[in-house]
Amino acid sequence: MQKNHKKLRFTAKLIAYSAVCTAIVTALTLCGFSSSAFYFNLGDAAILISSAIFGPIVGAICGGLGSFFADLAVYPATMLYTLVIKGAEGLIAGTLVTLFRKKIKNKPAQVSLSAVALAFSAFFMMTGYFVCQTFFYGTKASALVALPMDAVQASVSFAVAFVVLYPMKLVKLSSKVYFDSPVNKKENQTEDSRKPSEEN
Repeated sequence: MQKNHKKLRFTAKLIAYSAVCTAIVTALTLCGFSSSAFYFNLGDAAILISSAIFGPIVGAICGGLGSFFADLAVYPATMLYTLVIKGAEGLIAGTLVTLFRKKIKNKPAQVSLSAVALAFSAFFMMTGYFVCQTFFYGTKASALVALPMDAVQASVSFAVAFVVLYPMKLVKLSSKVYFDSPVNKKENQTEDSRKPSEEN
């Protein structure tokens, strides 16, 4: 009975975190800066931040769905490949940052590798859009026109996400986010079994 309760709690947390982060990604994607030749938004920064704090599942959901809903509202032609690219961006960032946080105990090394993970995820987004735009427009030349704008989007999003997560220490919220998975349960049981021996 207790096991089923934990499973339900995990599901409720996952849905709640995903819904909030998806709404934030959608809002920040829609509330961007636009000009005749350029459009910039903080949607990708929100994806990277959410992925680093809540992990790959929430990152993939909010990245894919949040950006999908934003495209659905303003430019439906790109919504399907946006769903895939931004979802993968969140999945990659969440997986790598979570892995480094668990496996790397040295703080400077952990932060450095996490920065690389965030930058790689943003670069993946930029590359993914270039490939899709090549097929969408029919030529590489047309896709190259949008590449500098995507590079600015990726670079600024990475910079904002990194500053918010590390110098501003928002990444500490990740220690308060707990899912009752079998891995976490096993780790906690191992730590509990060591406590008596450590006290003795």
